[in-house]
Amino acid sequence: MTGTAGDHQVYGLTKARIEALTDGIFAFAMTLLVTTLDLPTVSGAIPSMDVARILLENFPGFLHYVIAFAALAGFWVGHHMQFHALRFVDRRMIWLNIALLLFVALVPFSTDLVGDYPDIALASIIFEANLFVIGGIMYIQWLYATEGRRLVVPEMSDADISTGVRRNLVLPGVSLTGIVLSLLGVGGTTLIYVTVPPLLHAAGKWKVQNRKSG
Repeated sequence: MTGTAGDHQVYGLTKARIEALTDGIFAFAMTLLVTTLDLPTVSGAIPSMDVARILLENFPGFLHYVIAFAALAGFWVGHHMQFHALRFVDRRMIWLNIALLLFVALVPFSTDLVGDYPDIALASIIFEANLFVIGGIMYIQWLYATEGRRLVVPEMSDADISTGVRRNLVLPGVSLTGIVLSLLGVGGTTLIYVTVPPLLHAAGKWKVQNRKSG
């Protein structure tokens, strides 16, 4: 299918089909995360103290399940907000989105890895690099869509575009910080993702303050 929107030509998939595919991959990845929580297989009855010990031993896995689920939820919300601002998509945006989904589908693996080996720096780096790439691709998508108002509505303000840039830099920035700390030998670097909500809030609040001052 070929259509025209302004001076741009649109080829292939519509925005709605891209959003449907994206929703499906995100839902699959978020559901698959629960399989990263492994419990040992035992025969017969076991004392309650052993159950408590097993749960305690699996706490790192559960913690990384929560972090990964929250990160994917944040990425999905951000993706929804970005695509809501688009008038249409072109081939480059389609392939950028497919690259994004490649790494979204990889999150259950990297989560399982860091959950099983929380004290191994390489496991943390792979998990953080996975989230860094997802955030980086979303950042590139936003830059591509908003450059010269290529895919977004012409009336979108510079302030809205700048806010999108700042918000898209939060998770890659946090992930890169975690990678650097892991390389320096710091343990428990994945806990750095607790800083994401206040940083995202600060990015949005900055927009409000700029509007008031203007």
